[in-house]
Amino acid sequence: KVFLGAFVTVLLIGIICGFTFMVTLGDYLRDDVLPEAYVDLENYSLEQNSYLYYVDSNGQIQEYQKVFAETSSRWAGYEEIPEDLINAAIAIEDHRFMEHQGVDWITTVKATARMFFGNSSAGGSSITQQLTKNILLKDDDSADDVTVRRKVLEIFRAIQLEREYDKNEIMEMYLNVIYLGQGCRGVRSAAATYFGKELELLTTAECASLISITNNPSLFDPYSDNVFEYNGQMTDGMQRNKIRQKLVLGEMLAYGMIDQSQYDQAIAQELVLKNGISDEDRLATCPNQACGQMNTVKDLRVEGEKYLCPKCGTETPVTKSASQDNYSWFTDAVLRDVAKALGEQAGVTWNDNTELMYMRQIQNGGYHIYTTLDKSVQDQVDKVYGDLTQIPDTRGGQQMQSAIVITDNRTGDIVALAGGVGEKTGYLDYCRATMARLQSGSSIKPITVYAPGFEAGVISPATVIDDLPLSYGQVGSGAYPRNDTRTYSYSRTIYDAVEDSVNAVAAQTLMKIGMNYSYEFATEKFHLSTMIKSYTDSTGYEHTDIAVGPLALGAQTWGVHVREMADAFGTFANNGVYREGRTFTKVYDSNGDLVLDNTQYSEQILSQKSVNYMNYCLVAGTSSGTGTEANLAGSAGITTAGKTGTSGDNKDKWYCGFTGYYTAAIWCGFDDPETIYTTTVGNPAAALFRKVMTPIHSGLSNKSLYDTSSMVGVSMCLDSGMLATDACRADVRSDDIRRVNSAMVYSEDIVGKSCNKHVTVDYCSGGGVATEYCKHFAEVDTNVKLEKKSLVKLTQNEINEILSAKSYGLNSNYYRDDYVYLVDANGNDSAFKGFNGDKNAKVNAPYIVCTAHTKETWEKYEAEHKAEPTTPPASSTTDTTPPLIGTP
Repeated sequence: KVFLGAFVTVLLIGIICGFTFMVTLGDYLRDDVLPEAYVDLENYSLEQNSYLYYVDSNGQIQEYQKVFAETSSRWAGYEEIPEDLINAAIAIEDHRFMEHQGVDWITTVKATARMFFGNSSAGGSSITQQLTKNILLKDDDSADDVTVRRKVLEIFRAIQLEREYDKNEIMEMYLNVIYLGQGCRGVRSAAATYFGKELELLTTAECASLISITNNPSLFDPYSDNVFEYNGQMTDGMQRNKIRQKLVLGEMLAYGMIDQSQYDQAIAQELVLKNGISDEDRLATCPNQACGQMNTVKDLRVEGEKYLCPKCGTETPVTKSASQDNYSWFTDAVLRDVAKALGEQAGVTWNDNTELMYMRQIQNGGYHIYTTLDKSVQDQVDKVYGDLTQIPDTRGGQQMQSAIVITDNRTGDIVALAGGVGEKTGYLDYCRATMARLQSGSSIKPITVYAPGFEAGVISPATVIDDLPLSYGQVGSGAYPRNDTRTYSYSRTIYDAVEDSVNAVAAQTLMKIGMNYSYEFATEKFHLSTMIKSYTDSTGYEHTDIAVGPLALGAQTWGVHVREMADAFGTFANNGVYREGRTFTKVYDSNGDLVLDNTQYSEQILSQKSVNYMNYCLVAGTSSGTGTEANLAGSAGITTAGKTGTSGDNKDKWYCGFTGYYTAAIWCGFDDPETIYTTTVGNPAAALFRKVMTPIHSGLSNKSLYDTSSMVGVSMCLDSGMLATDACRADVRSDDIRRVNSAMVYSEDIVGKSCNKHVTVDYCSGGGVATEYCKHFAEVDTNVKLEKKSLVKLTQNEINEILSAKSYGLNSNYYRDDYVYLVDANGNDSAFKGFNGDKNAKVNAPYIVCTAHTKETWEKYEAEHKAEPTTPPASSTTDTTPPLIGTP
């Protein structure tokens, strides 16, 4: 009775637990598994080519490029797949494939037992189960995890899939989506990548070799040079593939898929690797249905320009195999932009992995992408950039590289670009136009210094700024910043400084407008995304772009993008409206539904006044300044504005410029940075601008880039920074050094005061302010001349600054003792002891007087000419300081 009671109790507990388990399992399957078990292969047709379109000059939409779904790949229909390839897959992966209904329960039970005992590589999935994993989990990091939930999902999905589709459809999908290494998804891609053949022409040995790879692509990739122990011997990828291939062929023989002679022949065949299908190996199938002969191009009979089937003589069309090798720089940029936009729409964190995922989605998704391409402009870019003979020669050991981005001023859209020089042979190559971060040099100045300064009202083209270093160090090399000429001119107008790209003036101007303001304008208004507030490197050193070097000289921590520089300069061509350059406008899916509407971001960041000022200066920079090599005025009759740029040690060269029609940013340099030594041009970027843009503007009428109708011309004294007077123009240095510069400004920006820094005197040709004796000599000697000239009033502190700067490159002709009228801090006459030691210590005047004509030289002259002595001034015998002649 005790035993029976215990048995019944255990039985009841078992029944209750079993019932509970079944109810729980049913709930789990109903709520968690079955809702996800349905699979529709129509939603996973991974080979739907995408298409890029552009609008031609007649306003018609034209196809620009077809984007094929994986590299060198087309979808392989079941009838196009060799029977040996299908049999190889069945033999090694799922030999009961044609018998089961989605799940091979025998292998599944064995795999479950192995998994239960801790074998994580339990296997056991049928081809149908593998397919559901490939199409549903291919981008999931957990795709290869062995979990109960995943295995249950596989089983139910496989069973459902086999109810909806026949074996041929499942096999076709499977062989088109399996990953086979080397970036190949699908057997057609792999046939071209490993054997350089069309899929239909693979041999039995090659079919077995391809299927061998899918078990573990990193292990059985025949291209792999990694050597390690496998099957008891040291092997490389080809040897491991051959071992696996022999296993596959053995299984095919065992299941009667091939006979012994076919096995022996396949084992004996040497596998010859070839990446890519050459023209002569392209497939050409005879169009005569009665014949249907499959040939390679090299097997066809050639008569004139016709290709004929060697079997029946029917003319056979020859077409190029689908390839992505000829995708243009523009196409690459569009694909990357669309991929990023899809990622942003989905809210994903952007990185290399997500880019790859969305790039694959574009390739496979059958999208219709409408680009901003102007094909005629892109053709001209390709004509120059694709031909190395068009690229300026250098003395470097590398091929000089270059990148260009062109935008249309009417739309702000990118219409052409190139990310490198020479023939483009790769797919999604590294694009220097959109991806590289490059030192901008002086091309940054309009964006970070001058345009922000004009907008803030701090400067105008007529504003006079010091052309002197901000700091001094070791004599000969320590002045900072240095001008390209290694000289300084004490002061310049903004107009003159932009024209000649003067570093010191840019730095001094930056100090006036403020570095934080400059940085915020560049990053928030012009949207230069690569400039940084702070970055600490691995050594603990903190970098920042809120500094003179990055903002005034273009020595950024990371650099800038060519694309973003084109957008920024396009603002000047678009009346102060910043617009983000797009490469595409809209994207539709294969059903015609709108997926992306790429609305362009735009913002008015500059007033018309600031634009007029900036363009007025930039036109001068190209017509007569540092950018003359880019000027289209002579070659196309088109007014051109722009700014050159050169990084430290001449490792980067830039020209960013625009006309009334297009804006272009161009960079030149080396991938492994070295100094650029050109042999035929000065600035290769400026030279390429003119070479590309001249044909583009052929037949176009000129457009003005600024309007001076509301502006007036003003003359500025370079010593006082005030309105110039006749005294400024009569500066004693004017014969050699101009002290007055003119510029156009709006009337409200005219400085209200006239210069008070010059003193008009009678100046003797003997050197210095004239004395009474100079006048005597002038009456008897025609070589002695007295003229109304001006001296500049300087304080001792100003003189000390000049003397310091002379040691670092300030032109000595700008300031000499005999040019100066010394005053104190209040502008009053100052005791004068001479600027050069004791040479003029005997002179007590605040200026240098002529020492060639003195009492002694006059008396000597009289004695030699036996003339009656004239009566000198009464004070001349006691006062060695002659009175000032003229008006202070």
